[in-house]
Amino acid sequence: MNWDAISAIAEAIGVLGVIASLFYLGTQIRQNTRSVRASSYHAIVTNLSNFASDLGRDAAAMDLFVRGQSDLQALSPTERRQFAALLVSLFRNYENIFYQFNQNTIDDVVWAGWKHRIARYFWQSGVQAWWPTWRDDCHPDFKDFVESSTPPDELDAPLFVGEVTDPAT
Repeated sequence: MNWDAISAIAEAIGVLGVIASLFYLGTQIRQNTRSVRASSYHAIVTNLSNFASDLGRDAAAMDLFVRGQSDLQALSPTERRQFAALLVSLFRNYENIFYQFNQNTIDDVVWAGWKHRIARYFWQSGVQAWWPTWRDDCHPDFKDFVESSTPPDELDAPLFVGEVTDPAT
């Protein structure tokens, strides 16, 4: 065997090695993308679960949250500040969900549910009364998204994540 043949074989082996490395890299990138998506969604669910859990453990905070959605002006000045703090927390989480969707870390099916929930909260009368005080503090794209959302058909009842309704009523 001459040196030219050995060189050609070595080159072919090198090319095959590069191709194998590229396939491996592609697999690793796909796995990493799935991990990032799962981590992002886990963080979102954890944050909103903590929000719901904190409200669920505090009857006064839950009552304030429900009353504030219906009529912000019916709250005392201190209660309005507390309600505003709850909404900032909730809408920062929603803004993050919106951002994650736009970064393609949340898929369309998952986003559809969140989009509906965000609109349901946004269009509550108490939230509408609060919104002008905070609208300029969020990302302009999120502001445009919520303000251009379509009001849901049912807005009469205050909402809470996972709210249980009595089918007899």
